This record gives sequence, C-alpha cells and structure tokens, in this order.
Amino acid sequence: MTEPTKTLPLSSAKSLLFRSGNLFQRGLKLSHLRMIVAMEETGQISQAASMLQTSQPAASRLLSEMETILEARLCVRGSRGIEMTNAGRALARRARSMLIEIREAEREIEDIKHGGGTVFVGAVTAAAVDLVVPAIRTVQSINALLEAHVSIGPSHSLIKDLLAGDHDFVIGRIPEDMDPRQFNIRQIRSEKIRLMVRAGHPLLSETKPVSLNRLSQFEWILPPPGNLMRRTIEDVFISRHLSLPHSSLNSASLLVTLSTLSGTDAIAPMAEEVTSLLSIGGMIAELPFDDTIEIKPYSLITARGHRLSPSAQLVSDHILARIEKPKAETPATTLPA
Repeated sequence: MTEPTKTLPLSSAKSLLFRSGNLFQRGLKLSHLRMIVAMEETGQISQAASMLQTSQPAASRLLSEMETILEARLCVRGSRGIEMTNAGRALARRARSMLIEIREAEREIEDIKHGGGTVFVGAVTAAAVDLVVPAIRTVQSINALLEAHVSIGPSHSLIKDLLAGDHDFVIGRIPEDMDPRQFNIRQIRSEKIRLMVRAGHPLLSETKPVSLNRLSQFEWILPPPGNLMRRTIEDVFISRHLSLPHSSLNSASLLVTLSTLSGTDAIAPMAEEVTSLLSIGGMIAELPFDDTIEIKPYSLITARGHRLSPSAQLVSDHILARIEKPKAETPATTLPA
C-alpha cells in the first residue's frame, strides 16, 4: 500500500514567494499602491492625481484597475470627494507600509554603500534638548559620518509624519483621536513646567514664591489654543477656582517668546529642560511659584510593524540608555511602564 505523500511546511521565504504574489500576478503595481495612498490622504481623486503629477483620467483608470484586480469597491464618490470603503482603507494602510519599506530599503542600501547612515527623529522640545541631541552627539563621536535630521513640533504633527514614514521614530505623545495600537510605545517621563520672566521682572523681588492668584494678574505668553501645555496650565487655574491667565500673545515659537519676554512683564511657561539652557545667559530667569505643573509623560514611539534602520536603531538605543541611566545610579527610582 502506497503511503500518502507528506506536505512539508514552506519556509518563511518560500511562503512569501509562492503565497503572497497573487495580487501582483493579477496586475497590481506600485503605481496602484501610490494612488490608493494619495486618495486616502487627499480624499479627492483630482488632488491625488495632482499629488502624483498625473491626469485625473489616468488616476480614475488606476482606481478602476485596482477595483477589478481586488474584486472590491475601494471608495464611494460624493459631492465633497471620495469616502474610502473598509477595503479601500485596508489596502491604503498596507500600501503605505509597503511604500515606506521600499523607500527604507533604498535608504539602507545607500547607507551601506557610502557609510555613515542617516536618522530622522521627531520630538517635542524638551525631549529633543534632553535626550535626542545628547544621544546623536554620542553616536556621532563613534561614527562621524552619521547624518541626523531632528524635527521639533507638536505631537499631533510629529505622529502624522511618523505614519507617513517621514520620521524613524518620535518622542512625543499619541493624540487622543488616534488608535495607540498602531504604534510601539515606550513611556519615558512627564514634562515639568517652569515659569520664565525677563531679568528685572517685578515679581522676582518678592521674598516668597508667587501664588497662582498673583500670576493671573499678569499678561502671559502661551502656545496656541488646543496645545497640551496650554491646556495643562489652564486646567491648573481652573482647579484652583482662579481666572484663566490672559494671553496677550499666542505662539509656540521659542524665538518669538524670548523676544517678547525681553521687553515686557509677561510670563511664559517652558519645559524645565529648555529653561536650564536659557537661564545661562541671564536674559531671562525662572520665577518661583507656590505650585507645580507637569504635563503627562511623553514616549518613544515607532510605527508598529516598521523595523528601524541600523543607524536609527543605534540612536534609539542610546536614548533608551540615557533613560535607564538614572535608574541604574539610583535603584529606588522607578520609571513609568
């Protein structure tokens, strides 16, 4: 009697080669992947065509081809543009990941060919000053050819750019309207806020720490409405049943803030890591007050499923080492999970 033939499991490579090429065999191309990502980004076929520098008829043809290949409707046209279907959103999400990985492969090969490497980091200001810059300097002392790109901004902009593949990783916070399951998140620490004024400010002459009630009587320089630092400060005043501080200038620009502080009696909140640098010159000073203000912790964030390049991984490892260092020196100190 003949024994039944045993089917051996395919290796991971063979599985990829023989089980994942059906869509490509049926005609799916990179141009299709670019188009579906552009459609999801813009919500308009015409704008997606403009983004890809092609005509609207050509864009519509690519959409039709994708729907034929997948045998599924990818979007619904409306008076204000297109609404992606579940299938369309799924394809766009996967397409974005594939395009990012192709770009990263090119980048990593160039790094291997020329040496050095590149890293793209997005960070909130405090984390950039305290963690990112020192880590990059450490890595560059070992590899002088490393080229680092650091972008500073609010978390919602940084996270959007992370998902678009513009950053290797971000040190910031996940916006409340985003699903945290899209990311790998390593919480770091909260951000302590200090209040800064010009040298010679009248409140600096007071012998006791200034009360929040007294502070509310002065003009403030605050980030724009909706900014997390501003919301945190306003929540503190509200919890003390105090009037909200009046912001005569709304700006997230450090240069604008410093320029305004130097010629007025305004008060400006800043991250502790930043104030320690700015106080050195003596132009501005920290104002002691009888309360504490902390912003919720920021984290080291990567897109789930995305593998860091060797250069980016090295910088990330050095940042994490800086986080762990105080813990090693002071065993009693614990970091948030």
